[in-house]
Amino acid sequence: MDEEERPSIDELRPDVPFLPNGDVGAGDQFGEPLKPWHLATTPRGISAVACIAIFLWVLSGMIVVVPAARLAEDIFCRRHYGRIDIDPIDEELCKAEEIQSSMAWTFGLSMAFSTIVGLVVTIPYGVLADRARKPVYLLAATGQLANVAWSLLVLRLWRTLPVELILLGPVFELIGGGLTMAIVVLYAIISDVTTPENRAITYFFSSLAANAAVFLGPPLASKMIEVWSPWVPMSSSIAATALAGGIVLMVPETAHSLKSPQGDGNWFGADERGWQAAIISRLTRVFYNSDLRSVLKKRSVVLLLLVFMLTAPLPMGMGSMFLQYYSKRFGKSIEDAGYMLAIRGGLTIIVVGILLPVLSQCISSSSYIKIPAFRRDLVLAQASAAFSGIGYFLLGGPDFVFLISGIVVLSLSTGIGPLGRSLISSLVEPSQTSQVFTIVSIVEGIGSLPTGPFLAWMFSSGMRLGRFWFGLPFFFLGGLGFLALLVLFFVDPKPGTTGLRAVDEDDRI
Repeated sequence: MDEEERPSIDELRPDVPFLPNGDVGAGDQFGEPLKPWHLATTPRGISAVACIAIFLWVLSGMIVVVPAARLAEDIFCRRHYGRIDIDPIDEELCKAEEIQSSMAWTFGLSMAFSTIVGLVVTIPYGVLADRARKPVYLLAATGQLANVAWSLLVLRLWRTLPVELILLGPVFELIGGGLTMAIVVLYAIISDVTTPENRAITYFFSSLAANAAVFLGPPLASKMIEVWSPWVPMSSSIAATALAGGIVLMVPETAHSLKSPQGDGNWFGADERGWQAAIISRLTRVFYNSDLRSVLKKRSVVLLLLVFMLTAPLPMGMGSMFLQYYSKRFGKSIEDAGYMLAIRGGLTIIVVGILLPVLSQCISSSSYIKIPAFRRDLVLAQASAAFSGIGYFLLGGPDFVFLISGIVVLSLSTGIGPLGRSLISSLVEPSQTSQVFTIVSIVEGIGSLPTGPFLAWMFSSGMRLGRFWFGLPFFFLGGLGFLALLVLFFVDPKPGTTGLRAVDEDDRI
């Protein structure tokens, strides 16, 4: 595969491992007759709706992080002190080690359960979504809405229901696959209606939409709490989730009932062979394909899969764990911690929207620096892994200056995920990319699975040990970043061939 034919940092394909990427022109027939409520029927219009939906999904998740942490802290605090009245309780009393430890374990276990559900349902619902995108998307939205509503109900009725019942929330994601599946379907819809030439820029705008929501969500929630109460952003999350689910009704069905062009009996024929047979066929293609297994024996591919496993837990450090750490260590309110998350969100927009594209383009077009695309992406991935390690170690430092420095440095590590996908996709044939991304998703799920409880244990241990060890969870995440960097140093910068052409030193992008 020639250098110019494979995706790079400038032209990344998203992780859509279970859904085919058909190229659909503006004049192609949709998978359903047009209805009066189909307001977006052009590729650009449908892509815009998908980007708005991605913004709303991420916003619904980010706007709930701060109020959920504040409400959980208040509930555990009242239970700890035996306070069941409605009078306000001093937030400083809620920073006791036992209270914060209970919170950390609850959120950590919730993340683990959500990961388990994702690993179980993504392939089956991916098979269904191949036949029709919108029904699966609406199911996923329903499951996610039920998850958020259940959490809200448990937090509201804490005097009657044990707050630990919030752990049952991810069970509702069995309906449609929840947020993860909804995002996957949205990327598939974008892929359906865009050409390869326009797809990269559409994914770029979808990434900016997601990062804009990351930037706006926490400070908006913090402001709502200060002006009104935590229930306002919690209710706003339900509204954003419902809006994100319903907005897909504005576009027609984009999936086409096509047979596999290769005629290899894959899951395109699910409606004729039965869903169970289609799912088994998909798993067989992923894990028992002889050509794919030969590719997976390549050292660089195995090393990159290890990098995905090591880096999958890294985003968990900038969620509820950061809110608790900042609030406990520096004696600040959880609302203040929400504003701190906005700093990283804003810097991430600058990195993703400006710095990485400009840096990549400068390296590619420079007449003085002639670096093949694979080596360029490898260097950028190594830099991102190094920034992850440095950033998290700074974040766990002893004072506020270290914390701010860590947030700034961490914003430079944003590209590790897409860069890794760019690298691994260059080592396989285009027909094998979907299967490899399937394995990447599974590996990331395995890497994320124990992280939530493990971070909770380290946070509790750090509080007990005190002083330097307060930042123990972030030292662990920083160590994962440095391990990923070490592994990336062993990835061959001149990938060999397995049915592929070796990368030439003088190749230009």
